[in-house]
Amino acid sequence: RAEIGAKANAAEALLPGGPWATVLYRDDELTNDRGLREFRAEFDVPVWLRGERGAALASALTEGERLEAEITYRRLQVAKRVRDSYWAVEDARARIAVAERRRASASRLAQSQKGQTAAGQTELIESKLATAEARDADAELAGLRAELEEALIAFRVLTGVEPPRKFRELEAAMPPLHPRIDLRRRATEKAAADEALAWTVDRERPSVGVFSWNVDAPGLEPNANTIGVRARIPFAYDGVNQPKRAAAAAEVVAAEEELALAEREIAGETAQTRARLEGARRRLAALEARRADLASVVDLTQAAQEAGQAPLNDLIRARLQLYEADLAHATARVAIERARSDVNQALGLEP
Repeated sequence: RAEIGAKANAAEALLPGGPWATVLYRDDELTNDRGLREFRAEFDVPVWLRGERGAALASALTEGERLEAEITYRRLQVAKRVRDSYWAVEDARARIAVAERRRASASRLAQSQKGQTAAGQTELIESKLATAEARDADAELAGLRAELEEALIAFRVLTGVEPPRKFRELEAAMPPLHPRIDLRRRATEKAAADEALAWTVDRERPSVGVFSWNVDAPGLEPNANTIGVRARIPFAYDGVNQPKRAAAAAEVVAAEEELALAEREIAGETAQTRARLEGARRRLAALEARRADLASVVDLTQAAQEAGQAPLNDLIRARLQLYEADLAHATARVAIERARSDVNQALGLEP
């Protein structure tokens, strides 16, 4: 911003550049020593080319607008990283909650089987099966807790704070333009302003100066002084201008194509994220039905096992299937919230 402000101030300045002075002195003391003494001093100032000031100011102002649009777009990119990091934490939390319920259930079953084995009501193999199931639940929970700790560390490194316990995307008003599209439009305007500047500045700047000339030589009046005015008028040269103009025109074409690409990609990304959200909702509904069926299976198998009509291994297998269904259900619920974040991200909304 400071750089762009300085460019704008320079475009509004009285002179396009700093003045300069030239001082010249010569004599013939080391040659024929005829008494020649000459002194000349000159002061010159550059002059704006026609239209240069306006074109330079337009270039600086469009660069300022492009910069503000880039800042907004960069914020949105940071928002995506924060969203992704948060939902990784939330997914790990949801799976740990399911794993903790499984461990508690497996521990109760193992304790029950140990008591029944000690009382001679069940065989030792069933007690061992229940204990193995409890240890498998412990191992699963330990692995998930390690994943959660990794996700928490990643979030802290990224943001410097702890992740919130709960977060939900809110409905927000649509921005007039997606930040990426706005950035690309501003970049196109900046490229067009630079092209106009390249056509305007087609030669070196002219300059106007005054000079004083004092000479003392044989045959001349001693210390003769003269004062004059000098105008320096450069001319345009296609060999210099054409490459600059061609490069500026190429930047305009590139900026326009990047704008068109951004519009297509954002439209596609928005459609994809909405389809992903709808798919996540349908998947959750199917998983809820599957989970309900497996819960009924566990209840029936447990009743049969307690009545001595089904082996313990069938109950453990049914509980494992229910655990997998619970895990899929929990991650599917997080996936819906994550898909909402993706939709908002595609629409250009910050969390």
